Amino acid sequence: MFTKSVCATLVATSLVLAPAKEARADEAAALIGGAILGGLIINEVNKNKARQRQQQQQQQTRARTSTRSTGISAAQREQNRNVQSALNYFGYNVGTVDGSIGRKTRAGISNYQSDMGYSIDGRLDDAERSFLLNSHHRAQASAHVAPYNQILASQGQQGLLRTYRDEQLGIPTPQVQQPQVQQATAPAPTQNTVPARANTGALPDFTFGEQTRSANEHCNEINVLTAANGGLTAGGNVADAEFALNEQFCLARTQAMAESSRIEATIPNLSAPQIEAQCQGLTQAMAPQMVGIDSKSPSEVIADGSSFLRNSGKPMDQLVSGGKVCLGVGYRTDDAEMAMASGVLLASAGQLGYGEIVSHHLREGFGAAKGPANVASEWMRMAINAAQSGATVLGQTPDRIAVLSAAMTGVPAQTGTAALPAFPAVPTGN
Repeated sequence: MFTKSVCATLVATSLVLAPAKEARADEAAALIGGAILGGLIINEVNKNKARQRQQQQQQQTRARTSTRSTGISAAQREQNRNVQSALNYFGYNVGTVDGSIGRKTRAGISNYQSDMGYSIDGRLDDAERSFLLNSHHRAQASAHVAPYNQILASQGQQGLLRTYRDEQLGIPTPQVQQPQVQQATAPAPTQNTVPARANTGALPDFTFGEQTRSANEHCNEINVLTAANGGLTAGGNVADAEFALNEQFCLARTQAMAESSRIEATIPNLSAPQIEAQCQGLTQAMAPQMVGIDSKSPSEVIADGSSFLRNSGKPMDQLVSGGKVCLGVGYRTDDAEMAMASGVLLASAGQLGYGEIVSHHLREGFGAAKGPANVASEWMRMAINAAQSGATVLGQTPDRIAVLSAAMTGVPAQTGTAALPAFPAVPTGN
């Protein structure tokens, strides 16, 4: 219709104004050409839009097909790739980064969880995944600057990850200073000829004392062995009782730090260093109750400790909450004496399940002299009995209790535990 109208107009005009025929014919041609060109452009635009819609539909179809065939979305697969890349970077080799979580990736996740002190199940929860991915991004930005470059050079990527974890727990990273090289001064010549000998003045000359055992290093070693064994020892498969008890100690330690962090978050107007200072005061206050603990029976220690707490004038529920906080702080700062004193305080306050902590410390010599096996066993049996009666602490699930009980089988019991005071557990709301 548009073309016919244009042509009719041109014919009519040519009949009236003949001299302008050629010029107006040119204008008509331009008008017709413009109309045709515009139509071509509009048509091409419409075709492009149709092609884009078709491509989008094909992409959506492929995404739906991929989701149905693999069971995961494209976004989930991308997240899996990020997890695999981070695990590979920190030395938990999972192989090809393909977004598919298979057996090798699960093993890498278990190794990561073991090294960080998490529960080992081969599956990342939101907190574990977030820390891993954030640490990967952080390493890419900070691994080349001090002190992280020295940590990376001396401890590798996993040492760097452990440093990030410690900082998250409030443990400051020491600033590594570069050693200064001093120029040796040549000795002045002497008249007499003296046989030359090695210059030993620069050799270190230290007097070594007894080193305090580190629960942190101990659990790092245990966690690595646990991962190599394919997971935690089960209650029905305790072949190495000592190793099974060490695994349970490290689990209890992790639970204690988590419990401490939850309570610390509710303490107003106190910084982490101030809380640590108060916990050091707890260690000093409980020092008399710790004397000879490696040879005393639990009943004797708890009787003395409960008398001390009752005469302190402080509410028992506050003492229990303070003990829980300081137990976690002791482990977080690798202060075994603080953790041991906190465990004794909690048991003396009627939280008998914390006898497990005292037992582990006496068995391994953390924060106290390594006691006889029967003394450590008494503390453990007391804790197991409390847990089986319903007073569970530190994640003492039936599985944990089964392992502890199996590991303790065959160990002779010491008489005298019948006189243990049975204080009711005071609810703290934490």
